[in-house]
Amino acid sequence: MKHKKKSQMKFTLKNIITFLIFIISLLYCIIFYNYYFGRNTVYAKEASSTVEKTKISQAQEINLEEILAQNVKEGQKEEYKTEETVLEYITKYRNNNQLPKGQMQVVQEGREGKQQITTKSTYQNGELIGEEQVSCIVTKASVNKIVEIGTANYTSNYKPKVGDKLFRNSR
Repeated sequence: MKHKKKSQMKFTLKNIITFLIFIISLLYCIIFYNYYFGRNTVYAKEASSTVEKTKISQAQEINLEEILAQNVKEGQKEEYKTEETVLEYITKYRNNNQLPKGQMQVVQEGREGKQQITTKSTYQNGELIGEEQVSCIVTKASVNKIVEIGTANYTSNYKPKVGDKLFRNSR
């Protein structure tokens, strides 16, 4: 018995490369056609060629050219400065009846903060005539220091151990 061989396409490297070149050429032709021969349809139409002044609010119109000319004549100049300053922390004291009388204990350490202050300086012919603070922004908040002060009637609840050095309090 003879078997009939079916004609099958073999997946060789040459066949795969040929197929890829064909696909790339086809895509290039489609892109080329759309770029040069595609339709450029515009659906928007120009309503009118004249521009009308539309009043949006009751605000007074400002003529910047006039204001600039007036400021130049008067020799007036405004300058804005932003500087960073340190915010100091506050030390708060609290009574604690668990601590011996006169003893102090820091519960929370303090931390300095930072703020940005913007000021506007106005000059007339080079001379400072006015200065005002425009804004103040806290960029890092300060943290208060908390100290507890002992108010208990005993002086200490510490019991000496062998090897401790004791000193006499001379009052």
